[in-house]
Amino acid sequence: MKGETISLARALSKLGYCSRARAALYIRSGKVSVNGKLVKTPSVKVDIEADTIEVDNRRLAKPTTVVIMLNKPGGYVTTSNDELARKTVYELVPKDLNLFAIGRLDMDTSGLLLFTNNGQLQDRITSPEKDVSKTYIATVNGKLTPDHIDKLLKGVEIKDGVVVKADQCKIVSAEFSKTRVQLRIHEGKNRQIRRMFEAIGKSVSSLHRAAIGKLELDLPEGSWRRLSDGEIESIFA
Repeated sequence: MKGETISLARALSKLGYCSRARAALYIRSGKVSVNGKLVKTPSVKVDIEADTIEVDNRRLAKPTTVVIMLNKPGGYVTTSNDELARKTVYELVPKDLNLFAIGRLDMDTSGLLLFTNNGQLQDRITSPEKDVSKTYIATVNGKLTPDHIDKLLKGVEIKDGVVVKADQCKIVSAEFSKTRVQLRIHEGKNRQIRRMFEAIGKSVSSLHRAAIGKLELDLPEGSWRRLSDGEIESIFA
């Protein structure tokens, strides 16, 4: 799977060969080649997924990318160490794979949370330029009208002139006291969905992330599984 480009010095560091500073020394001294060509500039861009990098004619092994999906329960924070001793999502995933969360879900939000050992992939998914969508199911207190939905689609102000909108928004089910709504957004601002509903005078009683891109959550709460290459690419489809 092709990744994004980083500097050659950083690539040597990410491949576990040496520190970035020492990598720069190796590169300038003519010890490093990329795809069979000698490179003496540490800032040259390379793709550690696609390019062949050698130091002293020894090929560096490419890292095996691991991505897992977790169905995060409510009540867990997305941090590895919590100063308040709250439960963290890292208690639910394997510890021997050196994984880190891709983005975050707040403590009260459940649903799809991804983890990886690949920093480039993390950047691809979280970068605003990549336009990766996220789909949520929100349970909202009270009844929603077509006017409420229209406001969410056109854009609402959530803070100090910041206006955000839903790409898609539809009512899934409605009762007298609660309404379930499916929303798709591209931004990932802090507590964005909850603040969008607050902007139209509604409060969210529960929030669940159901999909990232075209990757849909298919696990019981608290469970995780590894993704295939095809599933990873579906995030960007």
